Amino acid sequence: MSTWTPKPDPLPWDTIELIIGGIIPIGLIVIGTLGNILCIGILLSEAHRQTSTNVYLIFLCLMDTISLYQWNLSRALQVFTNNKQTMWGSSLIMCKLSQFFPYYTLHTSAMFLTLVELDRAC
Repeated sequence: MSTWTPKPDPLPWDTIELIIGGIIPIGLIVIGTLGNILCIGILLSEAHRQTSTNVYLIFLCLMDTISLYQWNLSRALQVFTNNKQTMWGSSLIMCKLSQFFPYYTLHTSAMFLTLVELDRAC
């Protein structure tokens, strides 16, 4: 006699969590990276390289790309591995960096937006 039992169907919120927590962040990474690379390419062209505002905007694109990967990639990795794998590892230094860099990049982005506004106003 067989002892096989059918595998239960996944609960509906498991599928929803996979879509919201895993697939959407990957889509945001792809779209955001392409958009930021396009902006950097345009801002690095000869015609746009003449003002300091464009330099601030280039660094803003870089900070936004780093922030995009830190927030979304770590969340997607946790969802796809059922919280068994983290992006930052288990060392003390990486633990501290994982708490510092996401907020640092967001605050740096806000600083560059402020610098752009000050540069345009003055």
